[in-house]
Amino acid sequence: MRTPIAAFSAAAFSLLLAACTPSTIPGTPVEDTKDNRAVLSVIGKYQADAQALDADAMLQLASPKYFDKSFMARGRSPVDYEHLQKTLTDKFAKLKTLKMEITIKDVRVKGDRAEVDYFLVMHFAVSEPTGEKWFNESDDERMTLARENNAWKVVAGL
Repeated sequence: MRTPIAAFSAAAFSLLLAACTPSTIPGTPVEDTKDNRAVLSVIGKYQADAQALDADAMLQLASPKYFDKSFMARGRSPVDYEHLQKTLTDKFAKLKTLKMEITIKDVRVKGDRAEVDYFLVMHFAVSEPTGEKWFNESDDERMTLARENNAWKVVAGL
């Protein structure tokens, strides 16, 4: 049987550990810091703009230094800022509806650079001559951001 002092010590130790554990942003495993919140607000805007099929708004999230070479793994050319608007406009022109679910896995901020790892699930409808056709896609994704003029801008991963 525990003595009252031992029980009190265990409870005090538990409270001390809880006080030392950094708080996280609700719904994520990400530490609640000013930079992490700012970076995740870009992710939220990305999700909202994509679901609105608003290529111009999504382009506003991107840095003029945008360059995404990840398309090479899929047999396509890399996309720079100049080609990003055409890429987004072309993709959105084919869609009738887009729903995205983003599950944040990790955020790493180092100085003026940040990486966000997340799991993306997309449900989308494409207009076809025979009518609307629905598709689902899901995958692990990474978005890279840079702080420019005190604002976080996407440099890869849109």
